Amino acid sequence: MSSLDTNKPFNNSVSEKQFNGFYIPSHNAKIIKESIENGTAPFLPDQAGNVNVKPVINGNTGYCLNAKDLIPLQIVGKDNSNIAVTYKTTQNLGTRVKEGEKGFFYNFKREDNTIGTSQFFFPEQTENPQLVKDSVNEKVAKNKLPQISKTIEIQSANPEEYLGTYVAACKSGASLKVNPEIAEEFKKNFTAVLDNQLSKKADRNAEIDTLSNFMFKVDQKANSINKELYAERRQEMQKTQQQSKKKEQTFEMGN
Repeated sequence: MSSLDTNKPFNNSVSEKQFNGFYIPSHNAKIIKESIENGTAPFLPDQAGNVNVKPVINGNTGYCLNAKDLIPLQIVGKDNSNIAVTYKTTQNLGTRVKEGEKGFFYNFKREDNTIGTSQFFFPEQTENPQLVKDSVNEKVAKNKLPQISKTIEIQSANPEEYLGTYVAACKSGASLKVNPEIAEEFKKNFTAVLDNQLSKKADRNAEIDTLSNFMFKVDQKANSINKELYAERRQEMQKTQQQSKKKEQTFEMGN
């Protein structure tokens, strides 16, 4: 049985370091590649070039997940809610994960800088889905992160640029478009990253980022894009307020 098919991933001959460093990223590379091949990848456009952006919210923070967990969870989540929670989160809410449910494994950094592993679950996998949804939605509302009401466009087939823009849209709420020809070229370029991750360690091309490092760069790109988007939003709001104030002053002078 694969370590990914059990709630006890370390009950085998694979060390914790190997599991965290190879099996989880490679498993994610596999499901991402399969979604590209069967046309269900969430970051691919429809025939008109529109990309259906759907964030997955981290139930612990109320914010959208980062790329390394966001994209695989979008793929495996399908019709589930766009919320992901841990065992601990469900327990703190007074509910629990249903017996037999399999979670999505992810890595995190411990206080001593070693890498640990935990699991995400969707609300539908818990005994009280509505309680979980309501609790997470309260966190989202409390964060008061404004949504970007504009359409941004992917301009490059470079995987880091392409997915960076996609993740930026997921995190900001912006709508997203891309020329289908750019998307086709991107698929080839990104598949090279995925194939390299799926290769045996000794056969990997050292010039190509591991999936973990690649996704980190994707998040950096996404954050850079969103800084610009939110800066533009602030400028537009300030301009609108100034224009409104000027109209009020003009109206008062006319009376």
